[in-house]
Amino acid sequence: MSCKQAPLSIDFIIIGAGENFNSPLDGSSSLARRASLGSAGVTGLATALRLRQSGHRVTVVDKGLGPSERKGGTHLPPNLTKLLIEWGFGKQLRRYGLSIRASRFLSMDDGHVTGHLEWQQDVLQESGADYLVMQYQDLCQILLDAARNAGVHFEFQIALTSIQPDPKRPRAILSDGRTLTAHVIIGADGPQSVVRESINGPINQTLEGHCAYVAAIPRDHLKDDPELYELTAYRADSPDYNVWAGDNCHVITLTTDQGKMCSIFAFFPEVDTEGHLDDDVSFDGVLVAGNKLNIQCEPKLRRLLSRVPTYLRKRLYHREFAEDWVDQYGRLIVMSEAAYPIWVKTLSCGMPVEDAAVLTTLFTYIKSEEQITYLAQAFQEIREPRVQSIFSKETKGLCSVWVPPGPTRDARDEALMAMMLQGHKGWDETKLRWQWD
Repeated sequence: MSCKQAPLSIDFIIIGAGENFNSPLDGSSSLARRASLGSAGVTGLATALRLRQSGHRVTVVDKGLGPSERKGGTHLPPNLTKLLIEWGFGKQLRRYGLSIRASRFLSMDDGHVTGHLEWQQDVLQESGADYLVMQYQDLCQILLDAARNAGVHFEFQIALTSIQPDPKRPRAILSDGRTLTAHVIIGADGPQSVVRESINGPINQTLEGHCAYVAAIPRDHLKDDPELYELTAYRADSPDYNVWAGDNCHVITLTTDQGKMCSIFAFFPEVDTEGHLDDDVSFDGVLVAGNKLNIQCEPKLRRLLSRVPTYLRKRLYHREFAEDWVDQYGRLIVMSEAAYPIWVKTLSCGMPVEDAAVLTTLFTYIKSEEQITYLAQAFQEIREPRVQSIFSKETKGLCSVWVPPGPTRDARDEALMAMMLQGHKGWDETKLRWQWD
């Protein structure tokens, strides 16, 4: 895990995005107790690790109880896998990750396979890394262990209440009454970022209309249903994951944990599944009983979804990009979801860890405190065009999945089926032009 050493060591405080789950059930239930679990997320952990490895002094403040206990899988695209290998995590990735090469698309209406979308081998070879999936909590634990071993100081179960900007040492006011100061305070505190509000003012957001329902189930629990057990199996000779696409909805399943867990990500209009909701947007999610959801889909998928007793429901929002990622003094910085919107449906940690890599690399070049402002501003200049481009592509991708019946869906399914019949030839831009027209 070698890292370039910064000529000058400075103090950083990183505000983490400990998740605040709310349970509508009775407070004495085990479900309600699980709802209180918070988490130290990938963005803050990766940033803290690399800053500390380059010689800086780092404190992480997070309202959660420790590393994320969020159930479910996450994608590690080649850009992220390559970074983690360069950081020395190759052994852990081999232990916890599974290689993925394709998406298998199925009809939400009747379950028939509509085609495959496979990544070309030469593209993966050029990127220098595999496309992996793994449990999100495993990735968080790997980063937390490394950060602790590197000497990062953690303050869990402490919330940030306010920020006091300062041209030299801004102050973080904590929920226990203490005040911490540092040369730089980094807001990796998610879409409801206190740090972002101190830079840009109130965060504007509107409901998108969909909910994401996230869960994980041990595959052993599916052995009594051979069809579901086979459907969720990891096949090394054909490593793919399932995507059920429908009209304004889709479901993704990932097999992780060496084939032992099936992670489910279901996206439906909230009026169809639960009616009109009135959750407080300050909550990151609500735990809901699976038998309370009204989900219309093909029988095989319905059986799978019904096996999950509890889902974490997240409402989707339209959120604006922060105008400024850095305050006027260059001492407050926001990153990842505190700075820009990320569609929950992507299931990827690629952009947050890229943020961490760029920001921490910039601060390996610091030679004087006068450079802090310029390095902080450079972070936004470098990252903003990249994340805007990715967000635009992901939005188009989402629209290509939620296609209603008609010529556009037929064109999509024809392209996916052609690739499957031709032996998984990989991404064909001419056949997939329907996405962009």
